[in-house]
Amino acid sequence: MMAEDKPAPENKPATVRLVSLDALRGFVMFLLLGGGEIGHAGFLSALFAAIDQPWAQTLYHQLQYSSWGDAIHVKDLIRPLFIFVVGVAMPYSFGKRLSLDDSKRALYGHVLKRAALLIFLGMIAGGRLLALDRSKFYLVNNVLQEIAVGYLVAAVVLLSFRVRGQLVALATLLLGYWALVMLVPVPGHGAGIITPEVNFPRYVDDLVLGSLRPVKWSFTWTLSLPLASSCIVLLGALAGQLLKSTKGPWSKLAWLVAGALACGALSLLWSRWYPIVVSITTGSWVLFVGAVGLGLSALFYLVVDLWGFRKSAFFFVVIGSNSIAVYMAAHLFDFRNIGNIFVKGWATNHIDPNVGLTGWIGPGPWSNFVEALAAFAVIWIGLFFLYRQKLFIKV
Repeated sequence: MMAEDKPAPENKPATVRLVSLDALRGFVMFLLLGGGEIGHAGFLSALFAAIDQPWAQTLYHQLQYSSWGDAIHVKDLIRPLFIFVVGVAMPYSFGKRLSLDDSKRALYGHVLKRAALLIFLGMIAGGRLLALDRSKFYLVNNVLQEIAVGYLVAAVVLLSFRVRGQLVALATLLLGYWALVMLVPVPGHGAGIITPEVNFPRYVDDLVLGSLRPVKWSFTWTLSLPLASSCIVLLGALAGQLLKSTKGPWSKLAWLVAGALACGALSLLWSRWYPIVVSITTGSWVLFVGAVGLGLSALFYLVVDLWGFRKSAFFFVVIGSNSIAVYMAAHLFDFRNIGNIFVKGWATNHIDPNVGLTGWIGPGPWSNFVEALAAFAVIWIGLFFLYRQKLFIKV
């Protein structure tokens, strides 16, 4: 990871930064933090839990993962949207490197290094690597590893083919994964079985990973990452190429909307024979994520870049400018302990629960909300400092 605080050299073409991309990335990370996934800063979940109204409880449940077979929840979309946005940024980052006279060989080297670093960071964030306990270690258990493998596969496709070839590669990966899931039999059970306990991707994980991933979870990795997560990255990369193209602004918006509608229609149609299953990343789920990702890209592009509401998006831009950095920090540090200094009071060398704002509110869900909000405020202020210093930590 490195901090970039230098402008592009004067004799090289600078890449125009798409503000809506930073805002969209920040919005996804905002949901990840505010929903309580990382950093103990889940003030949105805490707020809805504290409001004793049916609509608030509905929103609270939307910020929890759905159970197998239930309707899709908002939280189910957050991790794959994070992966999608990585893809949107790829044409910009690759274009910048190639414009600075990097060869494709050098770019492939960068891709390999980045993928390896993301896998390593994922082992820290979700694999308990720093616990130094083999019995608690997971080789794969984190969205950064989904990004790493998906990014690697998508990079090969992106650097090898034009848009038409990329679409063929996308279809090939989706159909190939479908064939494995639906046509290859699981020993002792048969083919086409998709249940939490029995499905072909899980069977392969049992063979390849064993206890090196959380067995009790229904999420799958060995096949899902290279064949399905890579397609989410590719869909994002196709959106990024469109946004980076020379088409007119309104034409870009129309293509994004059309792409969202097409992905949504294909997802719903395919789901009649190939169900939407979040945890094994079925192709119908990939296309549904693509529909939402393209739709959000269109919305943010319209509001931020075309209508010019950049100041209104600043809150999210601050978060999105250092998304990987805050993601890792939220895994390594408990920001609630820092925030509690300000809302629980400070007495000599310990936090006093009987004083401060939470002491005045008293124990209960509203106190939990205040603590979570303070933790989020600490995170955002830290990111604002990095933004003002033009320190953008990249992997």
